Amino acid sequence: MSLLRKDPFGPAWVLISPERGLQPSDVGRDEALAVGSSAGSADGPPLTPGHERGWPTEIVALRPTGAPAGGPDWSARVLPMPGSPFVARPFAPTADGVLVSAPAVGAQELVVEHRDPSMRLETFERDHLVDVLRLYRDRVAHHAARPEVRHVQVSRNVGRAAGAVYDHPHGQVLALPVPNRWVEEEREAAAGHRVVTGRCLFCDVLDHELVVRERVVTANDAFVAFTPFAAKAPFETWLMPRDHQSAFQELPGNRLPELADLLRTVVEALNVALDHPPYNLVLHTVPEAGSGAFHWHVELLPRVTRHAGFDWSIGAYVNPIPPEVAARFLREAIASVAAGVAYGSAR
Repeated sequence: MSLLRKDPFGPAWVLISPERGLQPSDVGRDEALAVGSSAGSADGPPLTPGHERGWPTEIVALRPTGAPAGGPDWSARVLPMPGSPFVARPFAPTADGVLVSAPAVGAQELVVEHRDPSMRLETFERDHLVDVLRLYRDRVAHHAARPEVRHVQVSRNVGRAAGAVYDHPHGQVLALPVPNRWVEEEREAAAGHRVVTGRCLFCDVLDHELVVRERVVTANDAFVAFTPFAAKAPFETWLMPRDHQSAFQELPGNRLPELADLLRTVVEALNVALDHPPYNLVLHTVPEAGSGAFHWHVELLPRVTRHAGFDWSIGAYVNPIPPEVAARFLREAIASVAAGVAYGSAR
């Protein structure tokens, strides 16, 4: 059985999962197909309609009213993650001296985002992307309402180098009884800022970025996309709601189209500027709504560099592209798409 082990030297919990094995992306073989990839068989990619019997019973799906559950008439659906190391059982940590561990308890779901394996987030029809975002929001709300959940996240891995298991457009929802290290660090920083100033740290950062403008990539009435001041990776981009919302499930349904528009614009810009890079998309949120100190946001992380000895030795990141330069490149990419010209043709 997989185990969650608490790092005695910090806030992190680590999943020890020997049954997972090494994936091709773990060892840099980006061209190899991962286990279970959507290359499929002679009958077609395994996540496409018509292959429902080969998967766990679906949890929920978007399909026409009256269409039977489990049938092929779906436009997106949610399944228990095949081979997930997490099991549904009470969380019961045990200690061996100062070393704490527990069975890998939690819920992990696979979100199949489209019927067509050739589609990508940026090529979804707008209404369909809105429906998919609503599906994610509802799954986050479902898990966040469970009292034992301390962390819930959405993630998308695109490309082998980003750890994608399937070529088919998909994402994951994960709910755990232990906190997420990165979210906890953000929460602690935001809580400290609130004690001193009485304000939200994220809102103050966003207000500053909108004044300075040099790291703002694009924006609409509800959301701002910007490259963070201390970006961990080249072209790292955050999408943040203008209104203060601590948890993703607080996002009103009438704001989902604006999130869809901005997300698609930023992904298209990354594709143009970096020639369709592998990337990770992660949602940073908290289970409890109405938490004044936190502010949910989406982080887009193109995988264009690898961590080296300096990164690991001091626990920091080395980013060779200043975020101001990355933001300018992305703004130019957006302008070129809008103008219908090849990026760089007028530079």
